[in-house]
This record gives sequence, C-alpha cells and structure tokens, in this order.
Amino acid sequence: MLNPKKHLMKTSDYATYQGPGRIAISRSVPRYIRSGYRVYRTLAPGPWFKSVSYGQYREKYFHQLSLLDPLQVWNALHHLAGDHEPVLLCYEKGPFDSGNFCHRRMVAEWFETELGFVVPEWSAA
Repeated sequence: MLNPKKHLMKTSDYATYQGPGRIAISRSVPRYIRSGYRVYRTLAPGPWFKSVSYGQYREKYFHQLSLLDPLQVWNALHHLAGDHEPVLLCYEKGPFDSGNFCHRRMVAEWFETELGFVVPEWSAA
C-alpha cells in the first residue's frame, strides 16, 4: 500500500517557510539559517544560473533534470525530510513569470510531468 504522505511535497522561499521538512535546493543558503533544514545540492542550478535568459535557463535546467531519475530524487527528498512533508526552498519570492522565475517551480513542474505528483507552492492559508 502506498503511503499518502510520500505523495506530498511543496516549495517555498527561505524567508516565507520556517516549518519542518525544509530542504535547501539552491547553490547556497542564507547566512541567517543555522539549523533545521537539509541540503539537496543535486537540484541546485548550474553555474550559468545568473547569466542566461529565462528561455535559456529553462532549457539548461530541464536538461540538468533530464539526467536524473525523478522517482529516485522524489524518494531521496522524502528521506531527507524524515517524518515531515518536504518543502523545497530557494531564494526567489513570487509571483513568478518570465522576468521573475525560480528553479524550485521548475522542479515542481518536472515532478508533475514525470511522476504525476502536483507540488504546490506552500501557503500559510
């Protein structure tokens, strides 16, 4: 039987989400964060991340993701989160568009496309 908890995951930014299950997926983490989070560098974007257009970013990042096994990554993130729902974190704050975009939402898109799991942005509501 599938564990329904293992089909849950969300995304957020460092400043917004302070609860359990925090997993950093950025190239670095804010200095003010001392503990209470795990790091999964496999999902950090490449060194090109600040030097390309939105279209190039998507192309490069989805290529990076294509080299990974989505189910293995999904399971690894749940393992890192332990008994909590994983919440993937990076710096960018929404709302997102082609001028203000974020790789964590691309990871969410990848999981939905590859595994059929919807990964929403975390909300306090």
